[in-house]
Amino acid sequence: MTNSTSHCIGVPHAHLYAEQTGEGDAITLLHGFLVDRGQWDFEFTALADTHRVLRYDARGFGRSSIEPGSYAHHEDLAAVLDACGIQRTAFLACSGGAATALDFTLAHPQRVSALILIGPGYWGRFADSTPAARAFLQALGTFDVNGMIDSSLRAFTDGPRRAVSEVDPVARRHTEAMTSQLFKRETSYWTRAAQDQRTPKPSALERLHEIDVPTVLIVGSEDQIEVHQLAQELLEGLPQARMYVVHGAGHHANLEAPTQVRGIVRDALSMAAFAD
Repeated sequence: MTNSTSHCIGVPHAHLYAEQTGEGDAITLLHGFLVDRGQWDFEFTALADTHRVLRYDARGFGRSSIEPGSYAHHEDLAAVLDACGIQRTAFLACSGGAATALDFTLAHPQRVSALILIGPGYWGRFADSTPAARAFLQALGTFDVNGMIDSSLRAFTDGPRRAVSEVDPVARRHTEAMTSQLFKRETSYWTRAAQDQRTPKPSALERLHEIDVPTVLIVGSEDQIEVHQLAQELLEGLPQARMYVVHGAGHHANLEAPTQVRGIVRDALSMAAFAD
């Protein structure tokens, strides 16, 4: 296994925990906003034989801190890349991490070689059409920790159509461990986001035509309908986008189908390198 190094990177009002491994062209892994960098345990190792791999906990997740004060996630990302000496990178990003990647790409187009977005999300876009998704929003509104953990797993890991027994138990337990740690924190992204997070205006969704980099969208067949709708919006709006549906997977599709997703990622990286 390739050795990894860790860094604690200071940014305004926070410290961000980052890890690197491997050598070669860079790929940066941006986790979803119900989990942390542990979403990428498999990819962090699996991609290191061909790439320099960077992952970090976003502000208020995992081992990264969050304090009162204005910030934007794509600016945090720029600070992490600068601190690690990475000038240009591909992104493998899930959910809220995909929103960060889109914002960064518009701000720094010359620094992005490819976008690979799993279950993409964007600021202000919430799933609310299923009972479990509505239960999550309700629990979030009152910060009912146990309710948030349970409903987020039912809404996004199980999805609208699956019983718990139909979900890979190892992937579900791993997701539950990350989600529980997140929501049980005294101060996290979810306790501070509404007060402090700045998001670009106009939004990336209004500027998709400007993002002219090879883009792959990956959506689990069992994800929420709103995620499928946003992925379709991105597919139609991004000049170089194509989409894959991973059957039998929920929101964090790479956790349920790691080998299949790794194959898609490797193909996308190869095509992006060829395009360069």
